[in-house]
Amino acid sequence: MMCVGSLSFTLNDTITKFLIDSYHVTVIIFVRSVLAMPLLILLAVTLGRERVRWSHRVLFHGVRGSVGLLAAYLYISGLEYLSVAEATVIVFASPIIITASTVLIFKEHVGWRTWAAVVMSFLGVTIAIQPGAATFQPASLFILAASFLYATNSLTARWIPEEDNLWTVSFFGAFFSALLVSPMAVTHWGTLDAADFALFGCAALCSSLGIGLGSLAYRMARASDLAPFGYSGLIWSLSVTWVVWGTMPGLWTFVGAFVIASSVLFHFMSPQQPQDKAK
Repeated sequence: MMCVGSLSFTLNDTITKFLIDSYHVTVIIFVRSVLAMPLLILLAVTLGRERVRWSHRVLFHGVRGSVGLLAAYLYISGLEYLSVAEATVIVFASPIIITASTVLIFKEHVGWRTWAAVVMSFLGVTIAIQPGAATFQPASLFILAASFLYATNSLTARWIPEEDNLWTVSFFGAFFSALLVSPMAVTHWGTLDAADFALFGCAALCSSLGIGLGSLAYRMARASDLAPFGYSGLIWSLSVTWVVWGTMPGLWTFVGAFVIASSVLFHFMSPQQPQDKAK
């Protein structure tokens, strides 16, 4: 679920690149969120044979939605001064923050296998992207703050009610994104090209399913155990960039991706020892 969720976010980012030159970021978030709600209801019935259920923790979903929206805003603000590659390295500090937070907040015991997988995966990101000295500037604090907020949303997923299914979590994520961003979207509103609605619809599904899958994954398993799998996003990103734009990754990119894949595979295949279990 973590890996598919990361793929969904990567596809959403890719589609957004085709829209960003024509629409303001807040308009894109608003339109895709509004379109996501009826699409999720339809998918819940046709694919999941379920329905979008009402949650008894609606305000909790609202808080998580506001945190996610603020994280996205800070990330985009940082991109005004940093390259995507430099921002990616900083935002991928989130799995390390998640792993450390489980020890401090939930008093979980994190074994050396998990720490090794997280640290080696982060090393793989730096090898693949090779950020320059320009990364370390005041604007990088925007991206670092976004990393903390993404980690916060991942950790709070533990308190999502058991009865809230994938479609419910995704629906409320889209609902509160549309609600919270609407005041800013109105000020940047313009004419929407009918030909772009297909892109908006695809972005709506990818973004919403990414939120839902990631949230349910963190609800079902320990955050520290899932953190290394968050780095699969870099591999998806490189693959999609190759397929869509025909950009062939360089040697160091392949080396970094290999380090990430090996670290995640090591973590996945390692048997859980008593010292790795939660107290």
